[in-house]
Amino acid sequence: MHYGYVRVSTDKQEFDRQYKAINDWCNENNVVLDKQFEDKITGKTWNRKGYNELKEIVKSGDTVIIKELDRLGRDWDGIKEEWKWFSDNDINVIVIDMPLLAKSIYDGDGKVDLNMKFIKSIVLETLCYVSETERVKISKRTSEALQAKKAQGIKLGKPINTEKQNDIKSLYLKGKSKSEIAFILDTSRAQVNRVIKRLQDRGELQTD
Repeated sequence: MHYGYVRVSTDKQEFDRQYKAINDWCNENNVVLDKQFEDKITGKTWNRKGYNELKEIVKSGDTVIIKELDRLGRDWDGIKEEWKWFSDNDINVIVIDMPLLAKSIYDGDGKVDLNMKFIKSIVLETLCYVSETERVKISKRTSEALQAKKAQGIKLGKPINTEKQNDIKSLYLKGKSKSEIAFILDTSRAQVNRVIKRLQDRGELQTD
């Protein structure tokens, strides 16, 4: 069985982009989607109606398809725990936007390919390490910059977070996707889009 899972954080957001990506992937891989589950809730909680319903029916030999890794959740520890649950139950998880995680753990005979299962687990662990390292580095740099401004007597306001804008720009120039940037900085993809567009309008970044 093949199941799709989509999630957005608020009622104002739509699933269209995720649904299209999942349907396109299914068409390209000659897969018939049996059912799709959806949630409109923050990824910081795992108490989600659609996600819980998915976990109740999915079983060994099934495949779960998501567009982006952060559709599962907003923190790496939680994602690693959920990924382990799927892996321990021999449930294939396809992450469309990450080629190495878009490979099936099943071979042509429908048996578990232990090599691919291992590779996907290593890729996930690497992503966790890199993102956590990046987050710690950014947090430290931001803290140091704020302390320096305070020492200079500069008032720090909330409306415009220059440090986060600079972090978004830096990660974007390093080739990170907008979803990865949002995940690393624990912010919304919409905010990342707004900042990148603003920088592109100023000519500080090339247009996609």
